[in-house]
Amino acid sequence: MFKRRLFKTVAVITTLALALVLSACGKGGSSSDQATSLGDKDVEIPYVATDNSAARSLVIAEVLKKAGYNVTTTPVMASGPLYASVSQDKNQFHASGIFPSTDKKYYNKFKDKLSVYDKKHLVDDAKVGLAVPKYMKNVDSIRDLKKKDVGKQFDWKVQGTDKRNGVMKQTDDEIGDNDLDKYSLEKSSDQEQFKKIQGAYKQHKPLLFTAMSPSWINKELDFKMLKDPEKIYGSNDQHIDLVFNKDFKQNHPGAYTIATRIADDWSQKDEDDLAKKMFVDKKNNPEQIAKDYVDDHDNKVDDWKKDVGD
Repeated sequence: MFKRRLFKTVAVITTLALALVLSACGKGGSSSDQATSLGDKDVEIPYVATDNSAARSLVIAEVLKKAGYNVTTTPVMASGPLYASVSQDKNQFHASGIFPSTDKKYYNKFKDKLSVYDKKHLVDDAKVGLAVPKYMKNVDSIRDLKKKDVGKQFDWKVQGTDKRNGVMKQTDDEIGDNDLDKYSLEKSSDQEQFKKIQGAYKQHKPLLFTAMSPSWINKELDFKMLKDPEKIYGSNDQHIDLVFNKDFKQNHPGAYTIATRIADDWSQKDEDDLAKKMFVDKKNNPEQIAKDYVDDHDNKVDDWKKDVGD
C-alpha cells in the first residue's frame, strides 16, 4: 500500500516537473515568435540638413545602426525632394512630414507610394506661415500686411526659402490676392534666408519671412508667427510625422518598429537641445552630436530596440 502511494506521488511530481519544462519551452517559443525581424538591413533617411529635421533624423539613424542596420543619411535642400526620394525607394523614409496642410500637395502627388505614421506625432504643435522679428510691434497678423505703412516697411516683399518647401508653395498661391495682393515672394535657400534674418536682427530692421515653429532659428533670434485669421496656411494644429515608402514596413519591419517607437516617445525638449548644439553651438558635427545623444540615453534606446532582431 505504501509503495503504491509512493509510486503515485513520484508520478505526480514527475508530471508536474514535465509540465513546468514544457511551459518554460512554450514561453521561450512565444518570446521568439513575438520578436520583430530586422528584414532588409539597408536603410536610407533623407533629411533637411538646415532645420530641426536634422536632429530627429540623425538620432533615428544612430538608433537603427545600433540595432544592426546599414543606414545612409542624405541631406536635401527642401521638402519637395524628400517626398520624391522616399516615393521612389522602398528603403527610405523621412521624419519631416508637416500635416495636415503644409506638405499636403507633395503628399497628394506621391500618396500612392507613401505611408504616413500618425498614431503619435514627432512634433505635436507646429506652426507654419509668415513671421517678423518680435521687436516689430505694429505687425501681429497677416491682415496687418495690407496696411500701406506696414507694406512699405517690408518693401512689399516676403523673404522666402527654397521654392520646393511646402510653406513656399502655400505663400506663392496667395501672392497677389487678398492680404498679400501687393507683395512679391523672394526665393532663396534656407541658408540665405537665415543670413537675411540674422542681418535684419543685427540692424534692428523690418523683415517679413516664411517661417516655422518650433525651430532653432526661433530659439536663436526670437521671431513671432503672424496670426492667420483667413487660414492661408491651413489649420492651427499642424504636426510633424514620419513618412515611409509604402513598401518600407514590409521590407524593414524592425526599422519601422524602432522608428515609430521613437515617434511615440520623442521629446521636443531633446530636439530643441540637439538643434541648438548642431546649429548654434557647433562644437561637433551633427552626426557626432546625434551619436552622443544615443550613447547617453541607453534606457530609451533599449526600449526603442526591444524585441527587434534576427
